[in-house]
Amino acid sequence: MCALTPWLAQQDFPGLHARAINGDTPLMAAAWRGEYAIVSGLLARGADARAVNDDGNTALWFACLHGNPAIIRRLIAAGTPIDHANDDGMTCLMQVASSGCQSLRKLLLAHGALAHLRAPDGRSALEMDDYRRLKFHA
Repeated sequence: MCALTPWLAQQDFPGLHARAINGDTPLMAAAWRGEYAIVSGLLARGADARAVNDDGNTALWFACLHGNPAIIRRLIAAGTPIDHANDDGMTCLMQVASSGCQSLRKLLLAHGALAHLRAPDGRSALEMDDYRRLKFHA
C-alpha cells in the first residue's frame, strides 16, 4: 500500500475503502482520472470493483467517461458488472453510445455488454448511437 498512500492522501482519501463526496471511492477517482497504475494497485489491494456511489455509478462508469480502454478492460476483468444501470437507468454502453465513442462501444460489446437493454426513455444503446449520429452528422 506504500505506493498508493501518497496518491490516496493527495486525493483526500484516508484509506483504500474511504468515500468522498457523493460516495465516490478511490477506485472511481482513479478511473475518472485515467490512472491505470493506480487502478491496478487499488484492485490488487482489495478495492471493491462492484462498489457504487450515491448516483449508482461504478468505477467502470467513470472509466468510460474518461475513455481509457485499458482501465475499462481491467475493471471488467476485476468483476465490475458491465451491464449495471445507475440511478438514472443508464448502463456504461448507453453512456458511451450516446456520447458517440464508437471504439468504447465496440469494446464494451466485445466484452459482453447487452445492447438490447433499454434506458428509461425506451431507447437501447444502439438506438442512442444511431440518433446521435443522425443528429450531428445530418
